Amino acid sequence: MKEQLRLLERLQEIDNQIDHHEQEMSRLPLEIQEIARSLVVLRREISDSRERIGTAEKEYGRKEQDLASEQEKIKKSERRLLNIKNQKEYNALSREVKLGKKVAGEIEDSILAYMTEIETLKKILERKEKEYEESEQDLLAKKGQSEAISEEAKKALVFLSAEKEEITASLDRDFLKKYQTVKKFRGTALAELQSGSCTGCHISIPPQLHIRLLKQEEMITCPNCHRILYVKPENIPVLNKLDA
Repeated sequence: MKEQLRLLERLQEIDNQIDHHEQEMSRLPLEIQEIARSLVVLRREISDSRERIGTAEKEYGRKEQDLASEQEKIKKSERRLLNIKNQKEYNALSREVKLGKKVAGEIEDSILAYMTEIETLKKILERKEKEYEESEQDLLAKKGQSEAISEEAKKALVFLSAEKEEITASLDRDFLKKYQTVKKFRGTALAELQSGSCTGCHISIPPQLHIRLLKQEEMITCPNCHRILYVKPENIPVLNKLDA
């Protein structure tokens, strides 16, 4: 019985290592996919930012042309004012000049707004391009890391699987079935008894069960979580240890 428990302990250690390697092998590809998805989003955002900058710059250029045209009209009207003798015509042209200056002022405000928008969009574009570059480097690093970890994990899994086969072949069929069933539902099949409690569910074990467990003459399971209980050899009183 004692040997069977030791085999079960080692089997759980192996299963934990196998789970760890498999999780590592699956984790990095998921991270790589996430980075790849973020790169797609960033490319779209960068393209959108460039398009918006292009549109704003075109509008900015048109407004500059409108302003130049309006300022030229104002200058012509102001030169005409110098030669007008008729008060009525002078007043009408003065109103025209005043209106032109108002329109020019509004165009200047639009130009300033476009300048601010273009500056903001360029900063956003710069930030996104930098983020894209960093994500691209991160993606390459993750791919290299994934390949290295996968290669290492595959080698480890070969040895672990071979040892697991040896252990399962040496285990009592009923014990192995119990182990596999509990592991399926609890994640781990064995739990160490510490300070009178199951480390799997942290529930105190009845004293009578504790005494039976120390004798290591039968498989004892936790009444609460049903994990197979064990005690480390160094925690077993000398009187309870079985002869080798």
